[in-house]
Amino acid sequence: MSKGTALSNESLLTKLDKYNILFIKEKKVLNCSINTISTYTSILNNFYEYILELDDIKEINELSKEIVVNFLNYGNKSSNNTQILKLAVLKSYFTFIDEKEDLKGLFELRFKKLTIKKESVEVDALTAEEVVRLLELFKKRSSSFNKNRDALLIKLILFTGIRASECLAVKLSDISLIEDESVYKIKIAGKGSKERFVYIKAESIQTELEFLVSAGYITNYITITNTSKPMSRIGLYNMVSNKMKKAKIAKSGVHILRHTFARNLVSKNINLSTISELLGHADITLTARTYAKSDEQSKIRAIIAES
Repeated sequence: MSKGTALSNESLLTKLDKYNILFIKEKKVLNCSINTISTYTSILNNFYEYILELDDIKEINELSKEIVVNFLNYGNKSSNNTQILKLAVLKSYFTFIDEKEDLKGLFELRFKKLTIKKESVEVDALTAEEVVRLLELFKKRSSSFNKNRDALLIKLILFTGIRASECLAVKLSDISLIEDESVYKIKIAGKGSKERFVYIKAESIQTELEFLVSAGYITNYITITNTSKPMSRIGLYNMVSNKMKKAKIAKSGVHILRHTFARNLVSKNINLSTISELLGHADITLTARTYAKSDEQSKIRAIIAES
């Protein structure tokens, strides 16, 4: 296109550019995180660039379901999760435009049935033998700060299923002992600032916790470095992964401990509602979809028990 030639869909692009700015501004006012703002901006910019090539679309109400589907499949094939995220952002964006253009829910109705099925992903977890090997690293008592802290954090995640971010936020004041039950009750600030409680047998972490507190290492947050600074998420990830490597476990990451906790509860036939609450899931269907899958041994036991 030569310089000075007007775009045939210039009016549409001008509107989209205006609404992109207003939409992102609204998200900032709602105190969305920097990462969320960045993600929304990137997706909307990509959508704008895609519309830039569609000369035959002149009006905003001509943006159809087919155009959105083609955009989602445009260029390099994105992962299933990325596609779902893009669609969610666009649906929110078009609902916003609906209101600004007074389209009386045009886009909400148009995109209502446009969904992307989430792929079923088999989550990885530690085997019983791998759990034994990991805990074996902490079997002997130690006066080492690092060894006691590492044992405390790994056991805490493994036996409560809390997320890495939740573990990093736990303070000493969040932990209380239910003496009659010999159980620690721990207050957790979960996703969306939703508070819940998790529980762990006192004997599982008492030795490490009492050592770290009595030695003055822990006075506030339990995830600290040997320089008394808060541990970072990558620091927690590296610590857990290094311990797994030392235990000759060919797996890594913090989330695998959470998965192991959930899998163990499922194998014990614990009510899914209880598991969902302990994990801090907003919807029990997420718990069911992710963890409630029987392995071969469970199926064999079921048949033997039935006969």
